[in-house]
Amino acid sequence: MSFFVVKNRIHLTRGDSAEFDLTIRDRVTGSVFILGEGDRLTFTLKRFITDKEPVLTKTIGQGIRQEKDHYVIQFRPEDTQLLSCGRYVYEVKLVRRNDYTDTIIPARDFFLERSVTSYGT
Repeated sequence: MSFFVVKNRIHLTRGDSAEFDLTIRDRVTGSVFILGEGDRLTFTLKRFITDKEPVLTKTIGQGIRQEKDHYVIQFRPEDTQLLSCGRYVYEVKLVRRNDYTDTIIPARDFFLERSVTSYGT
C-alpha cells in the first residue's frame, strides 16, 4: 500500500488510489453516528490553511460513500496526479440539517509523496 494514516496525518503517493475508513462516534455515548437526511459530510484539502479555495473537496456521493456503520473517503489517481508534492492540510466537517456544525477532524497534515515512476515535483 502506498498510503498510511498516523494520528489522522495522511501520507499518499501522488496519482495513487486509496480508501480511508471514517467512523463517527458520539463524544458522550461513544455510539456510532450515522448521518441523517439533510446532513452533510465534507473532506476539504488545501495547500495552506489560509488559502481561500481548496485543491480538493469530497462529499457524500462525490468521493465519500457510506458503508453500514462508517464512511469511506476515496481517492482516485486524478484527484492528486496534477498536484505538487509536499505538505497540505485537510479537515473533515459534519454539518447537520439544523446547521449544527462539528469539525470531526480538525486541520491535520496531508503529505503528498513523490512517485519514482512519475515525473515532476
